Amino acid sequence: MKKLFVTFMVALFATIVLGQTKIEIKPVDLPQCVKDYIHLNMKDFTIEKAFKITNKGEVTFTVVVMKGKEKQTLQFDKNCKLIKTNNPDKTGAVPIIKSTEPKPLPPVKNPQTGTENGNVPKK
Repeated sequence: MKKLFVTFMVALFATIVLGQTKIEIKPVDLPQCVKDYIHLNMKDFTIEKAFKITNKGEVTFTVVVMKGKEKQTLQFDKNCKLIKTNNPDKTGAVPIIKSTEPKPLPPVKNPQTGTENGNVPKK
């Protein structure tokens, strides 16, 4: 019992001092944009493990993906931007990054004023 208490106190102290928590989460609990990124860019990979890491108020997500024996670790920021990738198997595979952001719309000409996007015509 004493060992359990000491272990708990050390873990609590480390969490407070380091300010970091790492919690394993279910893949379905990942943000949708992280799942979309993996679906679009990591064909045939499956999510093996997922973690939510909070470090001094900053939230990141670490995801371990597998394709056969190939294993990769991806880290995303809270806005689902890929910030780090690690391929411990040294297979050389690098994920192709496809943007999940919508493309900007082309300018639209206003038939009444003859200007684009409602701008005032230049004289």
